[in-house]
Amino acid sequence: MAISGDGTVEVRFDAARAVCETRASAGVVLDTRALPPGVAFAALPARSRITFGGLGTADNGTVTLASGTRRRSVIVNQRGRVRVQ
Repeated sequence: MAISGDGTVEVRFDAARAVCETRASAGVVLDTRALPPGVAFAALPARSRITFGGLGTADNGTVTLASGTRRRSVIVNQRGRVRVQ
């Protein structure tokens, strides 16, 4: 979205509501997604958000999701590469 719109897109994580929001650079909410039942945020970046730039860059950040004893981490590096571990 950030690259195609040539602007900044921010993904915010709200652990209390168990949702993530995608926002345009002006703060306009583009999309809101709730976590599935039984899944929670186990760990979030310090600012609880990751920003993607129009040139393909991003903030470094890791979001860890948990369901019972299972955990998966979504890792974003500064080049905008996203991987699941």
